[in-house]
Amino acid sequence: MLNRSVARRYAEAFFSIAQEQDKIDQYQQELEKLVQVIEETENLKEYLAHLLVPAKEKKDIANKIFTEHVSATTLNFFNLLIDKRREVYLNAILDEYKEMADESRNIAKADLVAAQEVSEEDVKMLAEKLSVSMGKTVQLKVSVDPALLGGVKIRLGDQIIDGTVAKKLEMLKEQLKQVKIS
Repeated sequence: MLNRSVARRYAEAFFSIAQEQDKIDQYQQELEKLVQVIEETENLKEYLAHLLVPAKEKKDIANKIFTEHVSATTLNFFNLLIDKRREVYLNAILDEYKEMADESRNIAKADLVAAQEVSEEDVKMLAEKLSVSMGKTVQLKVSVDPALLGGVKIRLGDQIIDGTVAKKLEMLKEQLKQVKIS
């Protein structure tokens, strides 16, 4: 498991440059492009991660591949990662960068877990209500878990809203344990 704090530091540095230059969206797209090309090009990820390949060779390859596709700032950032032997953190850096960019755009991500499929209208309505209550634009990622029996569970950051039948049954069970029969 890669160290998230390392990825966060590099993402913060790159994000601050993006803010200064007012290019948050552009640099996010360019980081995504770097990750996509590295993932899709056969053996490139392994080559960049290999410890015995000199940094100069890695940077030469990166410059040949990415000069036409990303800005000089993004390419310099990637070369810095190679110099510091942090290129394997690129995916984690991208994830951290996206979180910072969403925060700057006043967007909050939430997970919606339902017992069965939820209609688009219901998802949209729920996202709107959450957006109003949070004061941010809430984007819901929907998944289905039949074990919930019914209802929905929403995770928004460190908050959990649990309106599932399974949770209500659990609470009822606890209440029944507390009842004293005289």
